[in-house]
Amino acid sequence: MMETNFRLCAYTSSPLEIEIIGLFCQLQYKFPNMVIGTITRESVHSALKSGITAHQIITFLRSHVHPNMLANSPVIPPTVTDQVYLWEQERNRLSFTEGFLYNQFLTQNDFELVRQYAEVSRLPGTVLLITFQDLGVLLWSNGASRSMVVSKGGHEEVRRFWKRNKQN
Repeated sequence: MMETNFRLCAYTSSPLEIEIIGLFCQLQYKFPNMVIGTITRESVHSALKSGITAHQIITFLRSHVHPNMLANSPVIPPTVTDQVYLWEQERNRLSFTEGFLYNQFLTQNDFELVRQYAEVSRLPGTVLLITFQDLGVLLWSNGASRSMVVSKGGHEEVRRFWKRNKQN
């Protein structure tokens, strides 16, 4: 039984089910035929780090619901479902990519020259005009601060271009 306060009462004596519940729930009490625990932000983050998704947690809870809870619609309180998904989104909101920061341009023209090259450039060995941004080379740019981030794979090409065309 899942309560709206994130407390879980599992009527089971199966060691396997208890271990599975322990992956995403902070177990508080173990009785011969029942386990009581609380789903917390930390316990969900721990499960997510182990490769368990929010969808898998909710699916497990729905498939192991107490028969008395089947009369309720939905069987898992929406506050619990929504919060577990929010905790997963919270963890996945940032992604990290290796890159190189270019930020010491003396003039705006120098910055624009390199940025344009990184945005629209013909790669060696290609026939079509392909943008570096489409290839993931230009990751970010800011004209006001004359800064840009180029991916690790495109760094050498952009650096060679900058050395060839640097305005002294």
